Formats: sequence, C-alpha cells, structure tokens
Amino acid sequence: MCLLGTGCSSGQGTPRSSSPHPTSSSAAATSSSASPSAAAQPSKYSQGQLASQPCLALDEHDLAALGITGRGEEESGKNGPTCRWKLAGQNVSLGLDLPLSYAKTMTKNGRVTQVPVGQHKAIQAEFQRICFIFVAVHDTDRLVGTTTIPEPGEPQDTTCPAGASVAAAALTHIR
Repeated sequence: MCLLGTGCSSGQGTPRSSSPHPTSSSAAATSSSASPSAAAQPSKYSQGQLASQPCLALDEHDLAALGITGRGEEESGKNGPTCRWKLAGQNVSLGLDLPLSYAKTMTKNGRVTQVPVGQHKAIQAEFQRICFIFVAVHDTDRLVGTTTIPEPGEPQDTTCPAGASVAAAALTHIR
C-alpha cells in the first residue's frame, strides 16, 4: 500500500506517450499558433470543480476518442458524486475526490500493481472481475479513481484498460 501514498503522482515531469490525446491536442495547438481555438485545448478545471460535477471530466473529444456514445450518467455515493460511462462493454465509474481510506479498502484483497495512467503513476487492483484504479494528482488524500465492472459475458482482459483510458482522459482536464 506504500505505493499509493508515494508513487501515484511521481513522473509528472517525465512525459509519457500513454496519454490518450497529447499528440492531437498539441498538434492542433501548434498548427493554429496564431489563434489557438478553444477546441484545440481541453477545458481545465480544479479537481474540486470536477469532483462536484464529474461528468465534465470527459468532453466531446474524449468521448469520441474513447468510442463512448452519449454523456455520462451522474450517480451519488458515500464518497461523493461519480460519473458512469459504458466503454466497450465495460461500466466505468469515475470519482474525483476519493479518500485514501477508500482506496486502501478497495485494494486490500486485490491483485495490486503500479501502472501508468497518462503522465501519472497509478495503483491498480483487480478483485472479483472488478478493476479499481487510483491516482494522486495534487494530494495523496484526495484521489482520482475509476471502478470498472464488465457487463455479463464481456471479457475481463479489457476491464482495467477501459478504466485507465477514462482516468487518463479525465486527468487532462485537471489544472
């Protein structure tokens, strides 16, 4: 569990190519450097703003790039609001202000690994066909996290990648 508190936000200074959109938005910003359009740059919000309106974490560009049709569905829970999308047969729920205690509980009995998510390092735990991913952005006590549950009959090998893709896209909108 030490990885969750210490390793999640390292690597921000080292660019990685695993972020879902850096090339397209960077290329768009470069090609229109005289007058950058709002569509070329992802909207940026504080983590607190996204925590209260989690469906804003993916914009139209993200939804199209991930193959998600329709807006997310906001749900309320013990740890605040989340937004749920269906991505390739996987139900992905995103929370943007999850307490460390929740992450510790959800990773306790799972197979835990450290994985890259965008330009961040994350903790991933797989437990009974469910995948949990947690990323510390600014504070190790306020985490961004996804919970991914496959639809009945869907393969489990795409469960964690679906959650990581949603988390990586959402992280591009946090300032």
